[in-house]
Amino acid sequence: MQLTWSLRMLRRYDFKCMTCDHIEEQWVDSSDLFATCPECGDTSQRIISSVSSHFKGIGWPDADDKWARDHERAASK
Repeated sequence: MQLTWSLRMLRRYDFKCMTCDHIEEQWVDSSDLFATCPECGDTSQRIISSVSSHFKGIGWPDADDKWARDHERAASK
């Protein structure tokens, strides 16, 4: 008996319905370009969405950092 392993990479993508414009995030295989809309049941197409990021740690000033406040004040003058 021979076992065959199938390693599929599931990733999270956003899909937009072509009929009702509903946007939903789904876990699918990376090669899937289309999915079924959960709202109307029609075809949804994979779309590219923006990614938010937040840098933490030394060297990345945040809003509470004195350096960031001083430079923000200087830029607004």
